[in-house]
Amino acid sequence: MSTGNRLDVMSHKNIQSGNTWRKVLLGLGHFRSVLAITLFSILSSAVITFGIMTLLWWEGLDLLLKSLQVAVIVPAVVAPLASSFVVQLLFELEDLQNQLLEMVNYDPLTKVHSRRYIIDCLEIESTIALRSNEPMSLLMIDADNFKSINDRYGHATGDIVLLEIAQKCKSTLRPYDVIARFGGEEFVVMLPNANLLEAYDVAERIRENVAGQTIESTDGTLISVTISIGLSLFTPPDLRCMNLLSHADRGLYKAKHNGRNQCAIALDSEQ
Repeated sequence: MSTGNRLDVMSHKNIQSGNTWRKVLLGLGHFRSVLAITLFSILSSAVITFGIMTLLWWEGLDLLLKSLQVAVIVPAVVAPLASSFVVQLLFELEDLQNQLLEMVNYDPLTKVHSRRYIIDCLEIESTIALRSNEPMSLLMIDADNFKSINDRYGHATGDIVLLEIAQKCKSTLRPYDVIARFGGEEFVVMLPNANLLEAYDVAERIRENVAGQTIESTDGTLISVTISIGLSLFTPPDLRCMNLLSHADRGLYKAKHNGRNQCAIALDSEQ
């Protein structure tokens, strides 16, 4: 299972834990759920009525049969109406929770994951990498001179630039890599099972893909955009994902300082 799918499943489990009946009803669908609740109500009513009439209030077979008729007819009429309303509420609640997960886990502009999501992923994947003794690398990506793009062409063009950068990153990554918008014009990419050399190759391909295209601004002007990328490698036994981020951030600063439009790794001696 990929990192993204694993974290999505965990999020759903956190929301729906202990809600077995609700998950069963959602799986059945609206019509079959109403039917199942109605049949259960009829059966329960008949069993309870039969038990009361035979054990506690026996006054003959005729009264028992009439009581059972009432016990069947009443829930057969009431249960579909009440259960239909309740099931509809359950489905609406499920939709709202899915929308909430979407808002929490994804950036609304670029449609890549959110800052919170990537930090959760780093915590999970660093533990997995430690157990499996597999490498994990991180890229921190920043659009060069992004403020001047906003100032010159407007924030709408800036949004287009961010969207294009996100799409170029996604098209370069493996299915199980995770990209997130970390804030402003910064993106973070987590590369499970990738050493520093492999991560550098991915970073260079992303950088070249972005630099090799022109983006049309809102006024029709074609502009060129470049990015700088900092890299870091997960090094056990340090499980703190913020250290991994800070190392990548220092690499990004180095790339900016050396002239932008490049990838860089911050060495420990450069702290």
